[in-house]
Amino acid sequence: MTRPFWRNLAEGFHHRRIRWGKGGFDCFIWRGKQPGPVLLMNGGTHGDEYEGPVLLAELTSSWRPKVLSGTVVAVPVLDEASFFAGRQGHVSPLDGKNLARVFPGKPDGSPTEQLAHVFLNRLLKHADFYVDFHSAGAMNELLPWVGYFTIEDEKIMEKQRLMAQCYDRWWCWGAPYNPGRTLSAAYKLGIPAIYLEGQGKGDVAPEDITALHRGTKRLLATLGFTRGKVDLRPQRITREADDASEHDFDGQQHPAPCNGLLMWVVRVGKRVQQDEKVAIIQPLDGSKAHVIHAAKRGRVVLARRQRSICKGEPAAWVVAIP
Repeated sequence: MTRPFWRNLAEGFHHRRIRWGKGGFDCFIWRGKQPGPVLLMNGGTHGDEYEGPVLLAELTSSWRPKVLSGTVVAVPVLDEASFFAGRQGHVSPLDGKNLARVFPGKPDGSPTEQLAHVFLNRLLKHADFYVDFHSAGAMNELLPWVGYFTIEDEKIMEKQRLMAQCYDRWWCWGAPYNPGRTLSAAYKLGIPAIYLEGQGKGDVAPEDITALHRGTKRLLATLGFTRGKVDLRPQRITREADDASEHDFDGQQHPAPCNGLLMWVVRVGKRVQQDEKVAIIQPLDGSKAHVIHAAKRGRVVLARRQRSICKGEPAAWVVAIP
C-alpha cells in the first residue's frame, strides 16, 4: 500500500488540492503532535446536500485544537461538479452517474468513476474511521438519522455503534450491506464507517449544524483524537437488520399514481396508522385528486417537498419505527 500524502506533513493545519482527470477537490488536514489513528470526513457526495459542506467548511476555517493525537482529514465538497451545478437527483452533470453508487470506481472510467477511484485510493484506504455527511437534498425533507452497515465483524460493529452514539440524531438505522456506496468501500477495507442524514429541503437548518458540531466534537474525543469528557446518549430508536427487505427504502416508498401537484396532509416525523391519509396528488387536467395512504403502520421519515411530481416518483417513505 502506498503511503498517505500527509505522512510527512508537520504538526498543524494544512490544505491540499487533490486533482483527478479534469476535476479536483479541496482536502484539509490536521496533524497532531502525538501519533494516532486517522479520521476521514467528507460532505458533498451529492450536489444538493449542504449540511456536510457547511459543517466541514466551518471546521476548516475555525477549528485549531491545542492538543490533537493522530490525523483528521476533511473534504467539505467531494463532487464539485454536482455541487456547483446545484445538481438534484444525485447524479453528476459530467456523466449522469451517482457518486454514491459507483465505488470503488475505475481509474480509466467515466468522470464520476474516476473521482471515486481517486478518493478511495488517495484518502479512504488510509483512514481508520470514516464519516460521510448527507441530507435529504433540495427536493426532500427527512427525519435526521445516523446509519451504518450491519456486518458480521462484531469489533467493527461496536466501533460503528459507538461512533453513531456521538451524534444527536432522531434515530439510528443499521442497514444491510449495499454495493457501490462510500460505506461499501470502507466495509471492504475493514474501516468502521457511519453516515449522517440531515433535514434537507435545499437549505441548512441552524439547529442541525449545531447538532453536527456537537456530535463531531464528541466523536473526536470518543475516538481519542482530542481530550475531554464525553456524554454519549444513544438515539431514541435504533434499528438493525440483516434482511434488506425490512429496511430497504425502495420497499417503503409511496409513489405518485399520476402526474400532478403534491399536497401534504402529515408532517415528517409523524406517526401514522396503516391506510391513514398522508398526501394528496392533484392532477393538472381537472380530474379527481388521488389520495396516498400509508401502506403500513410507522413513522414518516422522508417526504418530498418539491410540489411538482410525476407518476411513479416517491412522495413519502414510511418506516416501521415507533
